[in-house]
Amino acid sequence: MAATNPNLDFICANWSQDNSKCTRAGKLACKECLLVLYCSSDCQKAHWKAHKSDCRDNPLLKVKWRPQWETESRVPAFMGGPRLQAFNHQRKYPWGNVPAFDLVNLSSNEGVLYTKGLDLLFAASGDIRNVIKTVISIPDAFRNPLKIYMNDRDGDIVGRNVIMLLLVLTEDDAVVATENIIHLWYSAFIPQSLQDVLKGKIYELVQGICSKIEGKSSDAILAKTWTFGSRSLRLVLTKEQWFNILSSLEPPPDLTVERAREIRRNITLADQRLDFRERKYFAQSPGHRASAQKFREDGVLLPFGTSRASFTIPNPTLFRNTDSWPMKDDADPLHGWQMSEILGVSSGTATNDIYGKLIVLLKDLLTRFHRRLDTLNISFHLLNVNAEDLYDYVKPAAFDRIEVSNISDAGYLGMPRTIGYIGRLLKHPNENPNATLVALFLNAVDEIYDDGEKRKAMESEMKQVWSYMPPQRPTGSYDANLIVSDIATQQVRDVDKYFDRYMKLQNFAMLTELSGMEFKRQHTIIDPWPLRLKKKPHQRGAREEFLMLLSSGHSGCERYMEWRYKR
Repeated sequence: MAATNPNLDFICANWSQDNSKCTRAGKLACKECLLVLYCSSDCQKAHWKAHKSDCRDNPLLKVKWRPQWETESRVPAFMGGPRLQAFNHQRKYPWGNVPAFDLVNLSSNEGVLYTKGLDLLFAASGDIRNVIKTVISIPDAFRNPLKIYMNDRDGDIVGRNVIMLLLVLTEDDAVVATENIIHLWYSAFIPQSLQDVLKGKIYELVQGICSKIEGKSSDAILAKTWTFGSRSLRLVLTKEQWFNILSSLEPPPDLTVERAREIRRNITLADQRLDFRERKYFAQSPGHRASAQKFREDGVLLPFGTSRASFTIPNPTLFRNTDSWPMKDDADPLHGWQMSEILGVSSGTATNDIYGKLIVLLKDLLTRFHRRLDTLNISFHLLNVNAEDLYDYVKPAAFDRIEVSNISDAGYLGMPRTIGYIGRLLKHPNENPNATLVALFLNAVDEIYDDGEKRKAMESEMKQVWSYMPPQRPTGSYDANLIVSDIATQQVRDVDKYFDRYMKLQNFAMLTELSGMEFKRQHTIIDPWPLRLKKKPHQRGAREEFLMLLSSGHSGCERYMEWRYKR
């Protein structure tokens, strides 16, 4: 074993309060799995009996591991048949599914010495990851007013964002605030210390409002602004929405931790989704698939070797009732962040602990977020309305940046309605020539790439895949290598060609004529294809980039567009 960075907060896997021989500092990695850390060889030996099942006896850590559909010579469930059906109809999205980005990017737009205030609108915000990325990217010299409006039509998402912002705004200790936010955000179970905060100062703030409107009708609207020095948080919600936030501060009284674990595992480890899980695992490295399986099992975002013993309370913002888990079975905290950033973080010599790396990244981002809020003149405004109704709730406000997530996809509002309802909230060039609306298209390429296109492009795309990932001799009709290679074809797809067709199909040219807006040929905020492969097969690091995207949960077909008023 080799020493690791002592400054990282990784705990010896053998540590417990009654273990006087353990120094608690995780410095030495288990060489067999590179997932856990120990303070000494004595602790590693003492812990081996507990660790062995996660390590030497774990089939997912074997380099030659194969999915069960292949070893059992059967048709995998994702190929069709009765096992391929809708799963977990709630499908809420408390976690982002594309990497966070900075919505402002002053250096490429107004300039780092910009002397006016900034007004930002996250029209379908989802979680707070883009807000965090944006705030920490604002230059330290910026002292002008910063107004951030966040809206989501899902009241549970809005409630979680409110609570997380209150956790950071009411806590002076950045370490405490960061730990609390990470677990409220991503852990299915939380420690008593966090529950005490939720039922303490956070409950008091929300209860104060609810007591004032208890006798009003459920659709009565009440606005409340909390002020914390130069920072403020304003909510405009109905009585029902206020009480929804209040109820999310403690789990349902009849929900035991055992029942909560069962509810969650019925989704994340569902038998009928085994082939789907293993298809994803086969595209991952052994250490990463073992990490992913552990997170599916316990749902607590901690380094692999850290004890979960104190995480005994169902996260009340996720377990909203006693009979359901709100997310899809494959929802993953990793999906909201850039995989290259996560892998670039040091987890000491526990180099396979990808969730441990994510925690280090989140701690850094949230600590910077906490620190940056102390120096900004910032106001948050949160709403819980349909995006198409935003104009009536925020007028006469106008915005320097608007981010609409993927409500611009044709299956949701679509780009014409997004421009019509939300584009009119963008500042005109005479107010700010850099004002921009950012739209995301997750499904556009897939909508054009139908079965006919697949038949025409399959041979060419597969050859490109094999230039990154040479083919292996098939083991049977449903060989896992062939199936994963087929999935990988989306990474080499001629996405520009298909998106151009999509724009013609959706008549974007007419939209620009009628709306007075245009899409920017040169982006100044985010790469049009931020996840697309950058390296050609012959270039150094190309294979690594290809495999990283394949294991990431992203496709490379995610397309951003930046819109502005015509100048």
